[in-house]
Amino acid sequence: MMAGTRRLGMGMGLCGVWLACAPVWGQAGLDAEILRLYGGRYALDCGSPSSPRVRVEATAVMVEQGNQRMTAQGLQAAHSYFGQSPPPGFFVALMGQVQGRHEVVFLVQGDSLGQYLQIDGDRTVVANLGALGKGRFRSCDATQNQRAVAHLKDEQKAQASSRAPVASGTAKYPSELIRDARFKAAYRRALGPLAKQPWLARMDGPGVALAQEKVAGLTYQMAAFCKAHDCGENNAVMLYDAPQGRIYGLVHMAGRNQFIGAPPQPVAAELNRLWRREWRQGR
Repeated sequence: MMAGTRRLGMGMGLCGVWLACAPVWGQAGLDAEILRLYGGRYALDCGSPSSPRVRVEATAVMVEQGNQRMTAQGLQAAHSYFGQSPPPGFFVALMGQVQGRHEVVFLVQGDSLGQYLQIDGDRTVVANLGALGKGRFRSCDATQNQRAVAHLKDEQKAQASSRAPVASGTAKYPSELIRDARFKAAYRRALGPLAKQPWLARMDGPGVALAQEKVAGLTYQMAAFCKAHDCGENNAVMLYDAPQGRIYGLVHMAGRNQFIGAPPQPVAAELNRLWRREWRQGR
């Protein structure tokens, strides 16, 4: 670090992370499309030349304030950084390392003002960033900001659509079936105390397409779904008799199976078979 370097924010300036010039630690980089969408200059105040800023380039991301710079290299872009449950407005995580050993992540997101970037990382990086680690660095590219606002509006419309009621008999997946008011009322009654389990009550985890199953002379609609990120240990199969408004089910949770809806013996036996077929590969 250069002699006379100032401490910045809440504990910046620790040796070895904030540098005047950074050596090259890796050549992995971002492709042209990622750069077009998320590259360029970000700043706490794009109108101020002296504002703390972040520059996203092909092979490095630089965080700069005054004569101090933190450079992350060995970059990778991860659109699935949060798995199947990204926060609203999330676009991509740009992951890299400082000096080849300190992990840092630049989260590119959007809100009603446009595109912005936030920084996270390992303990050393967070300590060095201080107050900057809590800042929102706004994109200084008008096109990026317009695109982010449009994307957020589309995302909000899609979310509203995913919560809209579904007409009885039109659902194709468990996540749609729960939006059928007639099914939902019967389902909540069948769940009883298990309605306190969010993944069961919402049926919003991974699920297979609804199918018809004939059991003891009656045709049921069969739904199989599970808890997001934990399908092996939290899953269920349901049989829905729509004309009668009856629901029978088998829930696997906390290492045990339990029935809901008090199924008669032939239906209980079929639920066991369906559960093994869907969640234990027939074993």
